[in-house]
Amino acid sequence: MPSDETNSLAPLDAFQAGVRNVCGQFLVSPPDGARDMRGIITLKQRQALAVAVVRNSAARINRDWRCIRQDSAEHLFLVLQKAGHSVMRQGDADVRLAPGDFIMIDSAYPSRFLYGDSGSLQYSVHLNRAEFAHRFGTCALGGCPIPGSTDIGMALRATIDRIVDGEGAAAQQHFIGEAFFNLMGAYLCGMEAGDLPSAETSNELLMAKARAYIRQRFRDPECTPADVAAAMGVSLRALQRRFQAAGSSLSECLIGARLDYVCQRLMAQEAAGTSDRISTIAFDAGFNDLSYFNRQFRARYRVPPGEYRLHAATPSAKSVTQ
Repeated sequence: MPSDETNSLAPLDAFQAGVRNVCGQFLVSPPDGARDMRGIITLKQRQALAVAVVRNSAARINRDWRCIRQDSAEHLFLVLQKAGHSVMRQGDADVRLAPGDFIMIDSAYPSRFLYGDSGSLQYSVHLNRAEFAHRFGTCALGGCPIPGSTDIGMALRATIDRIVDGEGAAAQQHFIGEAFFNLMGAYLCGMEAGDLPSAETSNELLMAKARAYIRQRFRDPECTPADVAAAMGVSLRALQRRFQAAGSSLSECLIGARLDYVCQRLMAQEAAGTSDRISTIAFDAGFNDLSYFNRQFRARYRVPPGEYRLHAATPSAKSVTQ
């Protein structure tokens, strides 16, 4: 980033406030070893599209579950790296962005942005999450990268540049906006069909977010496979297919999280010399049917929970996730 631009940027507190006003709840941190950083964010509204122009001189920007609970989490952010480099993380995947690359960030799930010392300039197209899913389906929910070297990536970049520059009258801006959505639709249809290299990455991101959601919510009896799928913005059948393709099961993942919790509680009791009722522990873990809980426990451990507790301190008692 040129030095004259860097010198004109606002300090950390002002940049933090700007990010929250434009994008929602995010935590902005200066580079390691620094007390401050400089950045500026402006929002350009063009007909039906809003684009945030984000400059900063090296910072970390995080969005965790606490941030998500503080706002409506209603956006997808299509981030174009215009200058500099960054590393974006959503789910368990890091995506390195060079100038011209894109990533779709889903505000409904945690994300992390890391920027290099040379500074960064990004354009972030704000898209209504529900409307986007209604228009294009759910394959982009949960985040996905879009390599800038693809033909569609280059066309998207040129279209976003025209939107930000505000070229043309209102009618022309309308057609530019429609061109943007047509390009997005073409890319996402190919990704959903598995024709693009990012389809596998997108599936991995979606499954990582489903597992993270289960880890957060498994103790709630209302957390069912259908609830997980709804939170991911996909159909239950579609999410089940993704787990099956990975040799797993959505139901097994949810039940496994609950059984792990029960086993940890039983082992902790053995170590502490306490003895809560097994039914109480089962209900705390999210089970709402003791018969079902007992069947699942025996199927997994080959012994009833009471017998497992008797031997909880022995090496033979292992968590299903080990």
